[in-house]
Amino acid sequence: MKRLCTVRLQGAAVLLGAALLFGGCAKSGMKAGTYQAAAKGNNGDVTVAVTVDSSKIVDVAVVKHAETPGISDKAISDLPKTIVKHQSVNVDTVSGATNSSRAIIAAVTNALKKAGAPDGAFTAKVTAEQTADVEQTADVIIVGGGGAGLAAAVTATDNGASVIVLEKTGALGGNTLVCGGIYNAPDPELQGPAGIDDSVDLFIKQTWEAGDKLANKDLVTILCSNALDGYNWLKSIGVAFKNQITMGAGSLYQRTHTAVKPLGSGFIDAYKDNLSKKQNAVIMLNTKALELITENGKVAGVIAQGETGNKVTLHAKRAVILATGGFAGNVELRQKYNTSGKWSDLGPNVKTTNTAGVTGDGIFMAEKVNANLIDMDQIQLLHMGNPKSGAISGICEPLGTDGTIFVNQEGKRFVREDGRRDDMCAAILKQTGSKMYVIESGEAIPDYKTAKTLDGSPLTKWIESGDVFVGETIEDLAKQINVPADALKQTIETYNRSVDEKKDLDGLGRQLLKTKYTKGPWYANPRVPSAHHTMGGVQIDGACHVLDKNGSVIPGLFAAGEVTGGIHGTNRVGGNAVVDTVVFGRIAGKSAAESTL
Repeated sequence: MKRLCTVRLQGAAVLLGAALLFGGCAKSGMKAGTYQAAAKGNNGDVTVAVTVDSSKIVDVAVVKHAETPGISDKAISDLPKTIVKHQSVNVDTVSGATNSSRAIIAAVTNALKKAGAPDGAFTAKVTAEQTADVEQTADVIIVGGGGAGLAAAVTATDNGASVIVLEKTGALGGNTLVCGGIYNAPDPELQGPAGIDDSVDLFIKQTWEAGDKLANKDLVTILCSNALDGYNWLKSIGVAFKNQITMGAGSLYQRTHTAVKPLGSGFIDAYKDNLSKKQNAVIMLNTKALELITENGKVAGVIAQGETGNKVTLHAKRAVILATGGFAGNVELRQKYNTSGKWSDLGPNVKTTNTAGVTGDGIFMAEKVNANLIDMDQIQLLHMGNPKSGAISGICEPLGTDGTIFVNQEGKRFVREDGRRDDMCAAILKQTGSKMYVIESGEAIPDYKTAKTLDGSPLTKWIESGDVFVGETIEDLAKQINVPADALKQTIETYNRSVDEKKDLDGLGRQLLKTKYTKGPWYANPRVPSAHHTMGGVQIDGACHVLDKNGSVIPGLFAAGEVTGGIHGTNRVGGNAVVDTVVFGRIAGKSAAESTL
């Protein structure tokens, strides 16, 4: 088997230049020099510097951006080279980083106009040469290179199985890469000194009740009982965590561990590093799984499509694992299954926190082999979406839920900040403009000039872009966000008295009342509900076997992560998603490695 480092990046490596560099236009007319221009990406402007001489593009570089690390990396590193190599902006976008790619292309086009390039110049179509079909065999084929798929791959290889992981985009990570980097687990070592009483039984109770007891209690028990072991396993393979316990957004209790690296990059980096050292692991990027191969009633492999349209046939000696994630980013599926009555609209006006590649592919494949789907109408919105992009970008909350209060356009609190995500989102949607402001003080962020957001970028960048507001006084902040200063000041004063009296005096029921807000700088971060997680999916048992519509095991097929249903009920607890990928990813990896077809 080939090592991970020999990842197949078929399209970028074999792009063929068109015969005409300039699409038939004149090759002269530009003024030599370097020109900067920008275009809107996912999280803000992407700025490029384009160097030209009188007739050609000499160099392209991305000099400033706020795109999500990991997701946008390949577009930022490869697209400028491709444009220079082929002297054309008419190149394919990078799979999984479409918006970042389009921003780079548009910015380069704008820079060329500044340089005096004629209309239509540098627009010859660059096409990819179709590569040969591929046929390979491994013990376990894993569909999806996000957290669950990679946890399964590490575990399966540790159990002696050879593995091929298929990822349809150009980067590993999926939604795990852009998660908040939080992980729930009862942890006496950290909770004890902080005076926090916790137990596995309490974790099970809160998780099950938070999902309105709709989930499979046995799966909830497996999730919560194995959370701490999963946490210790993550540390053993190189994931670093902060030495503190917080309460993540919607986590309902102080048992949240936070990774040191931004967002979910710490998890994905550890998985990649682990697999890169193994001879029995192959990663295929830009390879989209299309259907499952069945033989004699058993799932025996996967048919996929490579980046250039070539056919990829992968045979499984032991099993196939589906780990393709949910469908919160698939508007069509969201609308189809929005039947619970909880949300009035989940159409295109509702943005998503999800990465572009997570669109429910595994659900379609599973349906074709008679897999049973459960809880498909249970769709979660996250209350922390950026109004411009829907992503969780631009959030800075070092104290977790303890360091924030939520106010509406009238400057008043309207919901308990430590409550359920669905309750918070429903409350936000009833406010003026269907948005809220996350208010933080100098207690949470003493110095905005040195502070960073969850994705590791400087907070100042988000202040400059108008995504975050900062004021030295409450009155200054209120003016910037057009909120009545007296009302905002009264809200903060009442909250501080709530901390003193250990009772939510606004009558909203907040339980976490520890930190008073007494000093500037004062911060306001506008947020809206954003489609985040789908609790429904493929039905599994405790060993991660996929079950058919009669409740029987489908031989050779396993599933883990958000593609499954039955674990979170009506509402996923914040901080449980990574736990899900780790606990059930490991179970699926071990089960598949021990399976026989």
